[in-house]
Amino acid sequence: MEGEIDNMNPCAFPLLFSPLQVGSMTVKNRIFMSAMSTALCDGQNQVTEEALAYYSARARGGVGLITTENVMIDENSHYNIPNNMGLYRDDQIPGIRRLADEVHKYGAKLALQLLHGGPAATARLNGGRQPVAASAIPLRNVGEMPRAMTVEEIHAFTHKMGQAARRAREAGVDAVEIHAAHRHGVLGTFLSPLSNKRVDDYGGSVDGRLRFLLEVIAEVRRTAGEDYPIIVRMSMTEFEPGGQSMLDAIYIARRLEKAGVSLLNLSNGTLETYWKTVTPNGTPRGVNTELSKQIKDAVSIPVGVIGRNCEPWAAEQVLELGRTDAVYMARALLCDPEFPNKAREGRVEEIRPCIGCTDCITHVHGAQIRCTMNPYAGRETVVVTPVPAPKKILVIGGGAAGLQAAATAARRGCRVRLVEESTGLGGQMVLAGIPIAKHDITQGTQYLIRQARRAGVELCCGVRADEALIRAEAPDAVIVATGGKPVIPGFLREAKQLVSAWDVLAGKVTTGQNIVVIGGGAVGCETAEFLVHPQNDRKPNGKHVTVIEMMDNLMKEDRSYARSLLVRRMQEKGCEILVDTKVESVKGDAVTYSHQGQSVTLTGVDTVVCALGVRPSNELTELVAELGIPVYTAGDALKTGRIYEAITSGEALGAGI
Repeated sequence: MEGEIDNMNPCAFPLLFSPLQVGSMTVKNRIFMSAMSTALCDGQNQVTEEALAYYSARARGGVGLITTENVMIDENSHYNIPNNMGLYRDDQIPGIRRLADEVHKYGAKLALQLLHGGPAATARLNGGRQPVAASAIPLRNVGEMPRAMTVEEIHAFTHKMGQAARRAREAGVDAVEIHAAHRHGVLGTFLSPLSNKRVDDYGGSVDGRLRFLLEVIAEVRRTAGEDYPIIVRMSMTEFEPGGQSMLDAIYIARRLEKAGVSLLNLSNGTLETYWKTVTPNGTPRGVNTELSKQIKDAVSIPVGVIGRNCEPWAAEQVLELGRTDAVYMARALLCDPEFPNKAREGRVEEIRPCIGCTDCITHVHGAQIRCTMNPYAGRETVVVTPVPAPKKILVIGGGAAGLQAAATAARRGCRVRLVEESTGLGGQMVLAGIPIAKHDITQGTQYLIRQARRAGVELCCGVRADEALIRAEAPDAVIVATGGKPVIPGFLREAKQLVSAWDVLAGKVTTGQNIVVIGGGAVGCETAEFLVHPQNDRKPNGKHVTVIEMMDNLMKEDRSYARSLLVRRMQEKGCEILVDTKVESVKGDAVTYSHQGQSVTLTGVDTVVCALGVRPSNELTELVAELGIPVYTAGDALKTGRIYEAITSGEALGAGI
């Protein structure tokens, strides 16, 4: 119940809301917004009204320092998305000045992240030019072969970084952040022993690999001024054999301090260990802070650290433990720009939680930023207005789409009643939070329920919507959000025990010991891992799970950063994985499949789990229409999809009805 949630008071986070001195800059609190690509600037890399609104919302929300998305230092330094922010010409200064002025209105500080895309850039976005890096070593998950930069190009790059910093200061920006992390920007490739194989002065030992970055820092100091704050973003470790170690990182940090850096923004991993760089759901809170403490103890300048610092208690605790001086977060502020204000005012239960789905990251390449939980992320210029006259709205279905639609309609002044046939709210979003490492989703479900209650929605569980109920309600409009039903092909019904993955996760069925999961999408893989014994120790009574997928790989449509971790856990736990495999028949305890022209029969299968997706369940839409009542359909009842589609479709109906 909402009343049982501890309403934390403002003094619960005294360290989080204490000021921090970063060089010559005083930041009002320790919540620092990390850089995140938005694609909200225009084709000339100029700041747009949409970009201004995006950053303004976060400044107004109470954050101490905002770091912008990566800023181009020349016209051919596009990162791997279009519409980057640019500061490679003087005529881009006015737009940046507008941004700085907007952020300063709310007492926040602004830092521009200077980044050249390096091997993460593409020829397509940079006039056909081949990407550049320390050496001709590609990022294996990007694909384009870079060429090694010449010494002349290194000097030209250094000059351009200095000029970008000079323009930033002229625009009223408080600091610059030099990106040298993750082995994907130019400077990151020089720092890493995995990507820097040079034998000139810019390679070899850690001093050689560090030389380019130190020259850039010196040039920024020369052009922007000795007192201008410089932040460096760096990885601590790379989590790959032969990669940067913590001993390397401590040495680099000390050299950067000696060079005059004002603050270290500490991250981890590379684009090839991206679950360490953008940590997905299931990752512990403050995941990088034990490592950051080693850096903090080795230097006297302040350090900040990123990595699931996405709840106020966690952010406060890592500060209290002395693991960091500033708490960086990006997705938490994308999800709820008012996070700092709500935490400071003791309204913790009102914070819209980041569920760690990484949908924001995986969908920004080629399109503007978005957030599963926040329908207005990247759309801050949109205004939702009250209804001109109150309407009586009936929402059928208490999943993500129904709850979002109901809450928004109620906030606009409608009288809203939501009916849900089951005894609880949340729909398939409840099930989505049950698999291993998906617990963060439960907080998202709780939030949706709370916001509906807070908006004044009448929530009625255990109520089946039928013609009699709809007639009795006599609503002005009906929103059907009844979700979807599992797809179960008829030929599976001869199995000894046939269950759906959804019933497994809901705890409605008990499975046997030898299980075949048909369908290797996200639901099938998550269910398989949920069922298999936690340790691959050949335990006599442990469950053996086989996953069969027709396509040539598991979860081919899943671009989330949790995918690799899930597949690795399945393999470590002993899940048998069959891809490019078609189930031919199921009879009793026998499952026959074909693979590469060979037919194989598995025997002793006591449970078949079907995970072949869902289809819309929207029979009530037609019924309501026949009654002459305006009817709208949302979520899986309209078209099956992810949580993002459910929430955004519900919001669209609630805001437009």
